[in-house]
Amino acid sequence: MNLNKMQNRGIISLLFCLLFTAQLSAQELTFISSDDGQPVPFLTVSFQSVNTERILRSITNEQGRITLPTLEFPLIISTSHINYETFTDTITTPVSKKYRLLPVSTQLDDVIVTGQFSPQSVKNSVFRVQTINRKEIEQRGAINLEQALQTQLNLRITQDLAIGSSGIGLQGISSQNVKILVDGVPLVNRNGNGNAADLSQINLQQIDRIEIVEGPMAVNYGANALAGVINLITRKDFDHQTEIRTFIQSESAGTEVGPTQGKHIQSLEVNHQFSKKWSVLLHGQHNDFQGFQGNAPGRTHEWNPKNQWTGSGLIKYETANHTFFYRAEVLDELIEDFGQSQSNYTSTGEFQPFAIDENYHSQRLTQQLQAEGSLPFLDRYNLFASYSDFRREKSRFAKNLVTKEERLTTATGDQDTSTYQVWEFGGAGYLAPASQLDVQIGYQISLEDVGGGRIAEGEQSIEEYSAYTSLEWKPSAQLTIRPGARFTSNSAFGNQVVPALQIKQQLSDKTNLRFSYGKGFRAPSVRELYFEFVDSNHRIYGNPDLKPETSNHLGLNLLTSFSLAGTPIQSDLNLFFNDISDQIAIGTNPQDITSASYININRFKTLGATLSEKFLVGSISANIGMSYIGRYNRLAETEGELDEFFFSPEVNANLSYQLPKWKTSFHLYYKYTGRLQSYFVEGDEVSIGAIDDYHWLDATINHPISKSLELLLGARNIFNVERVSNSGVSSGAHSGGSSVALAYGRSYFLKISYNLSLK
Repeated sequence: MNLNKMQNRGIISLLFCLLFTAQLSAQELTFISSDDGQPVPFLTVSFQSVNTERILRSITNEQGRITLPTLEFPLIISTSHINYETFTDTITTPVSKKYRLLPVSTQLDDVIVTGQFSPQSVKNSVFRVQTINRKEIEQRGAINLEQALQTQLNLRITQDLAIGSSGIGLQGISSQNVKILVDGVPLVNRNGNGNAADLSQINLQQIDRIEIVEGPMAVNYGANALAGVINLITRKDFDHQTEIRTFIQSESAGTEVGPTQGKHIQSLEVNHQFSKKWSVLLHGQHNDFQGFQGNAPGRTHEWNPKNQWTGSGLIKYETANHTFFYRAEVLDELIEDFGQSQSNYTSTGEFQPFAIDENYHSQRLTQQLQAEGSLPFLDRYNLFASYSDFRREKSRFAKNLVTKEERLTTATGDQDTSTYQVWEFGGAGYLAPASQLDVQIGYQISLEDVGGGRIAEGEQSIEEYSAYTSLEWKPSAQLTIRPGARFTSNSAFGNQVVPALQIKQQLSDKTNLRFSYGKGFRAPSVRELYFEFVDSNHRIYGNPDLKPETSNHLGLNLLTSFSLAGTPIQSDLNLFFNDISDQIAIGTNPQDITSASYININRFKTLGATLSEKFLVGSISANIGMSYIGRYNRLAETEGELDEFFFSPEVNANLSYQLPKWKTSFHLYYKYTGRLQSYFVEGDEVSIGAIDDYHWLDATINHPISKSLELLLGARNIFNVERVSNSGVSSGAHSGGSSVALAYGRSYFLKISYNLSLK
């Protein structure tokens, strides 16, 4: 009897073990691509038992599946495939799981050049660099730089309705300290050489990607990069012998839509490769904004009409060791400010009303030569020579609304022409004197000539000569140390020496820690040095004795990748502090409030933290982040009870959803911009003023109709934000007074693209 019981128990135990083994062997892991959800076959998967350290390797089948081995749990799994990023995870129990692998091509899209010794991935850079690639630009339906940066963290876009321009602040610092570059060369505009550029004038059709580096980049790019640089990398290569790309896009302006309302864009791009050495890229675009009338009376507008033509061309010549580029870019923009109709009768009694109108006509021509390659004594070199000619004409005239006759007005300042001509020369050489040491030596020459009726003596010039060097030392495979320095001699303010230090420590295969210190400076602009503006209400004078703004920057960045429930996640934590001395501002004469001059008066600081997370879940890709920026209150130096910093939060989320079967994608771009507070003095009292917070949301749907034809539907500013309250801020001609203008309301757009490739 006991023997039978033992036999029965033995049979039951054997059956249980067999069932358990069968159940264990049935557990499978499935690997699919995060891009399109397709299985990843022939993927090498390693299984290592944590307790026994035994390792087994196997390969996925054509369905991307692999059976769990009979090893003791927990298991560490790792993958290897030439086309996919390496992935690791720990499995504690025998369960079936599905993993989404990130294609290597997704990582290669993030190869960067800004501030680098040679092109390399974001992960390997000593700088923290953010990128917006060509695919995202197109998915957003972004035509200019303003639209592409609308929901970026740490960036705050401002509008100036008086002159029809848009600017940007970075890390809580104004646009005067943000340098805009095109292929590393400053973009000349009405305000300066690279800084305070009008984002709405920067066309993106020929831009391959946008690279954003926060913090001073003075060693590499000189003055005016105190807050950071935004480098626009132009497209220089294409896949086929001949490519033709064209699109038309129509967009409403708030509720105003139609052939004579809203915004209408036409674009044409032609690229051709004549041989392996010679190729050319040509592009032209017309952007016709009919203005937004809104609640403005009569023929006036809340947002003035703007008619913009842009064009660019690139000629490329390539040999085995050298590549040469010639690039030309033109801009022609007309902004029309229509005045209110006024009654008028002729000597014969005929009613012929008139209006006082203003036109702002901007023209820019940029020509640039670049060369890059290697020489027997240099591992790599790059050289450039650039000439930019910017011209802006303001005209004010009385227009007869019946006969259309126009007559220029004669008051002081009614007619003005501003010119800005800049020659830029620069280059850098790179060599490796030792296996663990790379050296960069470079120079830059800038010759600026500014003219106009509001410039002292009608014309002024500034010359600047710079030399710089950086070392990139790798004492170990995990540690990179990069010191650098720049010497600058400026004809207006003398000499400057600017040091910088970057350190990158690789803590693991997935984690990098970066530390940065940089000293930055902003040279006073020609307008701040020599500006003269006098009318019946204002007298503003430049100050040739201005000193440069200087800053010290500290930054700490932690970039890591990990997986959560089979989902790859990239986490980016960034901390920063900026301390600016001799900040330039307009100071009012206490004896005459209508008279003012530029002076070095302010000290300013910003500090903050940014946290962003990128992840992929099935067909959904997401980038979610938040930042918290503190801005210094100068009044706290004399008023001990005041807070030293006012903090403002930002939150953003970019979401994309793919339908592989229909090749359709859906995209959402959201940003919350927090309340911006500041102290202001009113009489003997100190009060708190603020620009209110707001939410911004854009959405697009992208669908290919055929191999060559593509449709993009979109909505901008879905929350229909037009203005936000502005308390305690002066209401000058270029501000919004008691409110700040953000947009002309919700708009919808339709874009149809046609792409033709030959051979």
